[in-house]
Amino acid sequence: MARVSLADVKRVGIALAWLALYAAIGIGLTIWISNLVPGWGGGLWYVFRNGAYELIGFLVATIVVGNLLNKYSWDRMGWHTQPGGVMPRLLRGVGLGGLMAMLAIGLAFVIDRTTVHYTGDWSVWPRVVLPLALGLLLAALGEELMFRGYPLRRLADAIGPLPAMLILAVLFGLAHAKNDNATFFSTVNVALAAIWLSFAFFSAGGMALAWGLHFGWNAGLAILFDAPVSGYEFQVPVVEYTPGRHPWVDGGPFGPEAGIVTTIVLIAGTLAVIGARWKQPRSWLAG
Repeated sequence: MARVSLADVKRVGIALAWLALYAAIGIGLTIWISNLVPGWGGGLWYVFRNGAYELIGFLVATIVVGNLLNKYSWDRMGWHTQPGGVMPRLLRGVGLGGLMAMLAIGLAFVIDRTTVHYTGDWSVWPRVVLPLALGLLLAALGEELMFRGYPLRRLADAIGPLPAMLILAVLFGLAHAKNDNATFFSTVNVALAAIWLSFAFFSAGGMALAWGLHFGWNAGLAILFDAPVSGYEFQVPVVEYTPGRHPWVDGGPFGPEAGIVTTIVLIAGTLAVIGARWKQPRSWLAG
């Protein structure tokens, strides 16, 4: 039986205290800013607005708690700049995330006859898609700062990478459990998505790769197919998404993330992120 020392308990307790302060600053600032400037931009900029609030809150928390107080370097928190820089990692993530979204919709079409129709006035499409794309980009980074970044690294330093991944994955799943049309299956899949993104964080791609994957997946579903993302519908013009007959397959009204198609794609996506490290298990979480 493993023995837990007083030093272990102290180390974990200190880590949890730092994370509590981090969450308090991030959530508190997000709520404060949203109350300070509510509703600007109208409904068209809703996603951008909320994403910006969340990003500002958790970016400040990262700077204050992670970097200034806890003395974590940006590289340690996943912002790897060598070799190649952040942008190639981000773009690689966007490409893979978008490809996974297309694969999920393709599987839903084949297995459950999910349909996507393109019709209407394409001239209105850019006016809706631009603020939506920018909003999804900010929201993806905000959630990565909230659940990966400093929190994942700090918790991993206290209890190890794998337990930290699992704990934050459960929290990530529960954070989406009250979304419209959420199911037990959707919560499990969102938690699996967190594990996928955590493997990306612990790779050489770090935060940029995780951010790109997150954005590519959400934007692929919402912008290319007008499919719901975690229960949210965005009403993209000229695109009409209709789920099939079996919600357990394509997720029904919650979107593909509540269906088996996403489970399959997430497993494949996680293996793609691990890549050649598959043959060296000790290096999976060594980033």
